[in-house]
Amino acid sequence: MLTTALAVLGTLLGATVTGFFQHLAAGRTERAAARARSRQDALDAVADLVAADSAHRQALRMRLEAKLSGTATDAELFELRTASHVTRAATKRPYALVRLLVPDPGVKTAADTMITATYDMADARTPDELDTAQKRSRTAHDHFIDTAAEFFDTER
Repeated sequence: MLTTALAVLGTLLGATVTGFFQHLAAGRTERAAARARSRQDALDAVADLVAADSAHRQALRMRLEAKLSGTATDAELFELRTASHVTRAATKRPYALVRLLVPDPGVKTAADTMITATYDMADARTPDELDTAQKRSRTAHDHFIDTAAEFFDTER
């Protein structure tokens, strides 16, 4: 009888320990999956911001070249201004997501610098100023990519 009781207790204890370890393993798996999702969301936000910034820089360049050349009609300038407003608006969501999802202060600072440099292109008053502002924007853009890449490489 004692042998049977010990066998039953051993079986129950074994099942309890096995269940406990399965619970721990499931929790680890869920946390790992959540970390992977968060990392992918942050990567997507960075990629979307890079693309949106490039599109906005190009739209600004086209608008300002037309404006500074003095050869564009009012309708053409209106169309180009509308396009640049659309591309600027398209930077807002990925920029906010980078600020929210990427914990690295260096990446956030690089994103701020990139966005500001691109927006500052609109202040150009001459073709030379536009060239300089666009170069500054591209440099900030490249720095943002490098900073984000370094963050994601070290995060693995």
